[in-house]
Amino acid sequence: MKKFFMTLAVAAIALTAVSCDGAIGKMSSDRDSLSYALGANMGLSLNLGMGDLGLNNDVVVKELKSFFKDGDVESEEFQAANQRFMEFQYTRVYPFMQAKMQREAIETDQPDTLPALPELYDENFTAEEISTIVGQSMGASLKDVKEDVDFKRVMAAFNDGLNVSSEEAIDTELQMTQEQMRSAFMKFQEIQRQRAEEERQQKMTENAEASAKWLSEVEQMEGVQKTESGLLYRIDREGDGAQATADEDVVLVNYEGKTREGKVFDSSYERGEPISFPLNRVIKGWTEGMKLVKTGGQITLWIPAEMAYGERGAGQDIGPNEALEFKVELLEVNPEE
Repeated sequence: MKKFFMTLAVAAIALTAVSCDGAIGKMSSDRDSLSYALGANMGLSLNLGMGDLGLNNDVVVKELKSFFKDGDVESEEFQAANQRFMEFQYTRVYPFMQAKMQREAIETDQPDTLPALPELYDENFTAEEISTIVGQSMGASLKDVKEDVDFKRVMAAFNDGLNVSSEEAIDTELQMTQEQMRSAFMKFQEIQRQRAEEERQQKMTENAEASAKWLSEVEQMEGVQKTESGLLYRIDREGDGAQATADEDVVLVNYEGKTREGKVFDSSYERGEPISFPLNRVIKGWTEGMKLVKTGGQITLWIPAEMAYGERGAGQDIGPNEALEFKVELLEVNPEE
C-alpha cells in the first residue's frame, strides 16, 4: 500500500497513547475536515512510523498543548531544541534503525544470538528531553495553521491516528479515508495559495505607492537629476577617466544597495572587494546609470521598480514594486572587444 502520511519534524517517532479533549461531532465544514485530516495524519505518522523510542507520552502531550498555546517558534530556545533533535536523529535514531534492519534481515531461530541494538538514551540524551522536544515540535507544526483548525478536533483525530491497528486498517478505523484526507489537504493548499497571492497583490500596491512617494521626495533633493526613463541620479564625485557608452561595456565597481527604508541588502564594501560585470547583465537602472559617471567618480542612483526587480522582487529584502537606492564608485571601464 502506498503510504499517505504527512511529513513532520517528528514523523519517525511513535506514541502509544494520548489524552483527548473530549468527543467531537460529525464534520460539517472544510475546517472540520482539515482539522481531522491534520490530526489523524500526525497520529498516523507517529503510530505507524518508528515505535521504539519509549517517549513519555504525558510530557509529549503537555508540551504540545503548551507550545500550541504560548510557544515561540522564533525563540533561541526552540531553535536550539530543534538542533538537539537533529543531533539525536543523526547520532542515535539512524544508527538504531540501521542496526534494527540488520537484525531483521538475519534468519535465525535463536533470537538471543542476534547483535544487540545500540542504546538510544544516556546522560547526554534522555527520554524526558526528547519527549519535550517532540511535543514542542508537534505544537509548532499546529501553530502554523492555528487560525484554520479546531484544536479539539485535531487532538481527537490525533488520538484516532495513534490507535489505528495497521496501514491496511486506515480507511476503516478513521473517520476519513486517505483519499478524503488528501482532498482536504489539497483544498487547504489552494486556500493558502490564494491567500499568498492576495497578500502579494496588496504588497505590490502598497510598495508601488510608497516607492512613488519616496522617489518624488528624492527628486526634490539638491543635485538630483532625472532621466527620460524615470531614473534619478546624483553625481557625488566627478570622475576624470573613461566612461561606459555601450550595454556591452564591462565595469569594475564598488557599491552599496539600500531599500527605501535604508536597509543595506547588498554591498561590495562588506565583502571587501569590488565586482566586475557587463552592463547588459544587470538591472536596467544600472545599465543606464553607469553610463552617467566617469571612471574615478561616484554616483547615487534611485531606481524605480520597473528598472530594478519589478513585480517579482528579489530575495527577502526586496519586495515587489520596490524602488531602490545604489551608491556606486566606478573604478574601471573595460569595453569588451
